[in-house]
Amino acid sequence: MEERANKLKFIKQDFFQNANKPGRWMSNRIKERKESKYVTKIKEGDKIYTKEGNIKTQFQKFYETLYQKEQIDEEKIMKYIEERKVTKISEKQREELNREITEQEIKKAIQNLKPNKAPGPDGLTAVYYKTFGQELIPYLKKIMNRIREIAKMPETWKQANICTIHKENSDPEKIKNYRPISLLNLDYKIFSNIIAERFKNFLKNWIKEEQTGFLPNRHQRENVRTIIDLIEYYEIKNQKKVLLLALDAEKAFDNVNWSFFKLLIREMDIGYYFQNTIDAIYTSQKAKILINDRETKDINIEKGTRQGCPLSPLIFILTLEILLNRIREEEELKGAKIQNHEYKIRAFADDIICVIEDPDTKLGKWLEIIREFGAVAGFKINLEKTKAITKNITKKEQETLMKKWNIQIAPKIKYLGIIITQKNSQLLENNYLTKWKEMKKEMEIWGKLKLSLLGRIACVKMSILPKMIFLFQNLPIIRNQKTLKEWNRDIMKFIWQKKKPRIKLKYMIQEKNRGGLATPDLKLYFEASALMWVRDWTKLENNKLLNLEGINLRLGWHAYLWYGKSKIEKEFNNHFIRSAILKIWEKYKKKLYDKTPLWVSPLEASQRRLLGWHNWPNYKELLVKQNGEWEMRPQQELREINKKISWYQIWQVKEHFKTDKQVGFEEQNTFWEKITQTDRKIITKIYKKLIEWETEKEEEKSYMTRWNENIGRKIRKEEWEGIWREKLKYSYATDLKENWIKMAYRWHMTPQKLGKCYKNVKKNCWKCEKIEGTYYHMWWGCEKAKIYWKKIRGDIEKILEIKLPMKPEIWLLGITEQKLEKNKDKLLFLLTTAARICYARIWKNPEIPKEEEWLKKIQDIKNMDRLTFLLSKSKGNPIKETNWDNVTKYLEGKIKHSK
Repeated sequence: MEERANKLKFIKQDFFQNANKPGRWMSNRIKERKESKYVTKIKEGDKIYTKEGNIKTQFQKFYETLYQKEQIDEEKIMKYIEERKVTKISEKQREELNREITEQEIKKAIQNLKPNKAPGPDGLTAVYYKTFGQELIPYLKKIMNRIREIAKMPETWKQANICTIHKENSDPEKIKNYRPISLLNLDYKIFSNIIAERFKNFLKNWIKEEQTGFLPNRHQRENVRTIIDLIEYYEIKNQKKVLLLALDAEKAFDNVNWSFFKLLIREMDIGYYFQNTIDAIYTSQKAKILINDRETKDINIEKGTRQGCPLSPLIFILTLEILLNRIREEEELKGAKIQNHEYKIRAFADDIICVIEDPDTKLGKWLEIIREFGAVAGFKINLEKTKAITKNITKKEQETLMKKWNIQIAPKIKYLGIIITQKNSQLLENNYLTKWKEMKKEMEIWGKLKLSLLGRIACVKMSILPKMIFLFQNLPIIRNQKTLKEWNRDIMKFIWQKKKPRIKLKYMIQEKNRGGLATPDLKLYFEASALMWVRDWTKLENNKLLNLEGINLRLGWHAYLWYGKSKIEKEFNNHFIRSAILKIWEKYKKKLYDKTPLWVSPLEASQRRLLGWHNWPNYKELLVKQNGEWEMRPQQELREINKKISWYQIWQVKEHFKTDKQVGFEEQNTFWEKITQTDRKIITKIYKKLIEWETEKEEEKSYMTRWNENIGRKIRKEEWEGIWREKLKYSYATDLKENWIKMAYRWHMTPQKLGKCYKNVKKNCWKCEKIEGTYYHMWWGCEKAKIYWKKIRGDIEKILEIKLPMKPEIWLLGITEQKLEKNKDKLLFLLTTAARICYARIWKNPEIPKEEEWLKKIQDIKNMDRLTFLLSKSKGNPIKETNWDNVTKYLEGKIKHSK
């Protein structure tokens, strides 16, 4: 019975802390009920196994076969690697990879451990390492550096538990349809995290730009952008035949040959200690499979990058880079060639797409090179699942290719979660419109759940927004704002349950620290994503991308961004993506700049196509300030900036300068400059600025004005901000925050409002039944309400041992003019919130809440707040503790008095 009571207490605490906000609680509420994780039967060949022992045996056999080493001659591997002429590591890079592991690195790795992750076979959790880190770090340092010296690691580090998760929309009776998830011991993961961080810093320079997986400041959207631009290119160059081949690799990570990457890093001369580290990890590994909460016997793992290990994806992309280099260097393999750049291949880890010109004569060579690599590295392609789309190839030619090479040619392919189509005009239908139909169906299902207002907003943030941002940043192609506005309306219908909204949309989308509800605006998120693409046009650094994206342009990018040349040159808009993006830039250009920005390059604007330079001097380099005025640098200085610059080009620059000088030059480091100088959270930063501009007229909200009228004084902006930015963070419970929000926004339906809507409804107060029931009267002016708040005031003054005036802003909004000590201010906010919740529960009843109801609510809040603190402390991430001593003392006194 006691165990059950404890369980209920923790369920209640979970609701208190996590209900109606993004996270696991919300995820469990909105996801459809999944099939049981219990495996009841397995089919192998013609046999069906239902007994638990037999099921376990079949899983064990499957994984033993999967991870069994393939016999590949090491001499053959070494010969292949030597022929590739692998780039050697520099001395500086070698020193960084091979230096001793420090206590600071171990401490950082422990801090980065996620507290809620399942532990490995030894059962030691992240909380254990966070709690006892200070004592453990010296011992961990000694062990880790010893491994680097002797190339051997503890037996426990070789162990793993493999859990299996059934893949959705697949046959649960087939073992291959279960995804293995490895649980490794955390002391091993601390070690491998340190090595991975070092290795990542090396690989970001060693691995070329076509591979965008698992490396800093590389994104899959770069791959999609290149492919979409290539489709536009082949739309223009319609005499060129091309096949875009999306390779399907069979269990790519699990099949990598250990000998290949170990010999590869030796050939790179990576260094003694790092080589020892890799040898220690990839010499002997074992695992147990967990089926229906029972373990199989140990199985030996003899191939594949180690699942669950931070090093695993990095070793994989290191291995694959040898194939990508082979493709880049092989002259016989033809991709799209534009100026000095060739576009042959894009990869995000094992998601590879090949750009194959003249496929009727060249496809065979492509497949041969991929097979050669696979034979030594363990990389296997499933041609039956490999799909392609073509441009400028007849139906008959497609059929010939399919028959000859056993590949599928389709009207569309899925690459990195995006449906790539033969024409970019089909992208909207196949990606956005299809996805939104799914979203609308899901909102219909979620609408039946008992979620609060903030819960439904959290639902949108957690389940709709990420999917739409994913599309926005990969495909900023929406030209019609009507579509985005319609989606926003669909979201509002869900949030308000198809009823009339009680809060203005512009208030809802504002940030919380400005009094809004931070409801996502899809239109503004789309615009933020589009502007992120404009960064490249501004910076002029990614020449390979810009040459492809601007293939048919006569002028430079800055001619269209700053000098408005797209109005004259119609060709700019004959590109499915450029036109949509420029439209957004033009919308916000005047808000970003009212003077000429110094990043503008007048020479690039007029001469990009003719000169084809990689570095373009901008106004920041070309101008100098003399006597407070911007002037062109002397001709000799301009020649020093760029030796290629001619007298004619200098004349052109001067002509642009004359015009731009009249407008003036922006000298400040503006918002857009800051965006171009960062690579972190770009969409979020732009979105916040767009929200600010969208709602700049909403600083003084209508509800603030009405409260000012009611209480007889103007509540200062700082007082409102004190609530928004600080007091609403006093509790983790969403229902407590929601009470204040409803109060401030004057949410509750009143007799006065109902009387206006319905002729037969009386407008008199539901409590006193004498005076018209306005919002303020119902909460404060009514004689019964006054009795209630006087009683609450008396109790709170006793609890906090302070005197408080009978002012409505204190009791209804939590705004106090007097400066209170932090803990007392927090208690006052929580106690008054509890009082409002009790009052709202019997809003339409003639009676007022009893004192016992309020005290019970306080007791609940106190207990849950205390339990939340203790749980956070036990997880190694303690929150600030609330001192409830005064409340406890008062409640105990009340209990004694009642007896």
